[in-house]
Amino acid sequence: MNTNQTLSSFIDTNKIRMSADWADSNPHMIDAMPGGSHYRCTLRLGRKRLTVYFSMGAAHTSEPTASDVLDCLASDASSYKNANGFEDWAGEYGYDTDSRKAEKTYRIVERQAAKLEAFLGSELFNALLWNTERM
Repeated sequence: MNTNQTLSSFIDTNKIRMSADWADSNPHMIDAMPGGSHYRCTLRLGRKRLTVYFSMGAAHTSEPTASDVLDCLASDASSYKNANGFEDWAGEYGYDTDSRKAEKTYRIVERQAAKLEAFLGSELFNALLWNTERM
């Protein structure tokens, strides 16, 4: 395993592919994103598939790439894995630890991290999070 790989080389080496379909909204977004674009993205790795919603701000005018989506998923997953529970995660990201919205966001990140690990397998998941130079 190359410990200094780029996200692009991680995607190419592992033959990860992605398709993106426009979506009316992102059901996981707690606060609306005015003017944003929402997509339902399906990542493919061999026979495995992972479908996630992905949103981009109004300044982005093209569809998301596999790099965009994996970078975001890896960032969220590493924030979850680095935290020692909800309070630690919330404090790190400036959320109120007494907020139901913040806890809902944390639970979404927790589920997505588990789905990403199941999709990639533990070895590739850890390589993506800790040994890949992301965007």
